[in-house]
Amino acid sequence: MLIMPTPLIPLNLSMILSAISKLGATVGPMIAKYAPIVIKALGEYLPKIIQLVEAVSLVANVLKPNDKVEELGAKAMAADKKPEDFDQINDYINYLRNEVDVDEATLSQDPIDKTVRQAIGTSIALKALGNELNTDISLPFLSKVSELGIESKVILEIIKSYAKSGLNPDDVEAYIDGDLTLGESKKHSSILVDAYHNAYPSMTSQEIEQAVMKDF
Repeated sequence: MLIMPTPLIPLNLSMILSAISKLGATVGPMIAKYAPIVIKALGEYLPKIIQLVEAVSLVANVLKPNDKVEELGAKAMAADKKPEDFDQINDYINYLRNEVDVDEATLSQDPIDKTVRQAIGTSIALKALGNELNTDISLPFLSKVSELGIESKVILEIIKSYAKSGLNPDDVEAYIDGDLTLGESKKHSSILVDAYHNAYPSMTSQEIEQAVMKDF
């Protein structure tokens, strides 16, 4: 079971954002811009989100089994090259994985330094995942589904289904809370059913509908 981390206090959040800003020239403009968005959206639950991002990225073949987003962040901070130096962000990840070494024993375990590495690494993984799926990954969606204990392969299929549908995955929370109109709710339900069918092709329609109702 995932354990909810202790929320960041406002002072820490401010210091983390400041630390990321100072790394802009090192990690490049894309990460320097996106990492603060990740922190602001996911901050207090980032450790939980990291587990989800790593699992979904593994299923999508964006990360390998031994890849950890915090290590990617540390390598990005130590690297000579930035994502902008590569045609694809996956090429950048391969570069970090194969050509950049960091001594984990020497890394600061200060909570702020650790969170900065996690935010940068999570940003890299999310950008690569979005590139792989040809969509922007919804941070509110990730935050909400991280509470539900859904399998990573299902989350991946849900992201794909939303990308094809044109509906906003941010509305998942409103769907769960029953705040959508009946018509809107049916559209979201259809997306989820399609996603579960793709994740579990051997399940019957009734089993899939029951799974959606149970999880959402």
